[in-house]
Amino acid sequence: MFHALSNISLCIREGEVVGVIGRNGCGKTTLLRTIAGIYQPDTGRVKVDGRVSALLSLGTAFNTLLSGRENIILGGLTLGLRLREIERKSQEIIAFAELGDFIDVPMRYYSSGMMSRLSFALVIAIEPDILLIDETLSVGDISFQNRSRSAMHTLLEQASLQMIVSHDLNTIRKVCTRVIWIESGCIAMDGTPTEVVDQYEECGGVMAGSPSVVERVHALSGGPLSSAPARS
Repeated sequence: MFHALSNISLCIREGEVVGVIGRNGCGKTTLLRTIAGIYQPDTGRVKVDGRVSALLSLGTAFNTLLSGRENIILGGLTLGLRLREIERKSQEIIAFAELGDFIDVPMRYYSSGMMSRLSFALVIAIEPDILLIDETLSVGDISFQNRSRSAMHTLLEQASLQMIVSHDLNTIRKVCTRVIWIESGCIAMDGTPTEVVDQYEECGGVMAGSPSVVERVHALSGGPLSSAPARS
């Protein structure tokens, strides 16, 4: 039987910025979706303390027949905001997303980048306790990427917990305080950004699905790096 994730045990604490890396199909997004409550584990449990917002598939939750402004209201209500809060934050969201006059245009005319920027701006504006991000830091031009990273640093200063899935290893090194490497649904390594990313890059030539990849990581690192009991 195929298991997208197996024997995952994690304790992630307030204030951490955790990067999740690994090849396509290894289980990174499944891990975030399980923490967000979108998927339920077959065995074990997930305990989450705090308000969760997830940027897991940018733009897919929008109604493309509605305008960007209308989708801000729809998205804000979905994320648990009251209408008054949404109205108060709308201009901040529009400005961050850099949509200008397009905010009143139906979203079916938006590019994927425009949808992604609006998704990011909306989630950043609600100030969640726990922020789950899947491949968002590469959205937009260099200026927008820099502002996105700056916004996430601000969230961290406000005691937010962040988990970031990305193939951008340079960003993972700069932004994260901890990195988890997922390989074939299992945790191959859990440690500091330098330790984990260095080992990941060294093992980069190992084909996905190779039965020796986790063993090779453990051999290079002097043994497996264990994680704390399951809790998010």
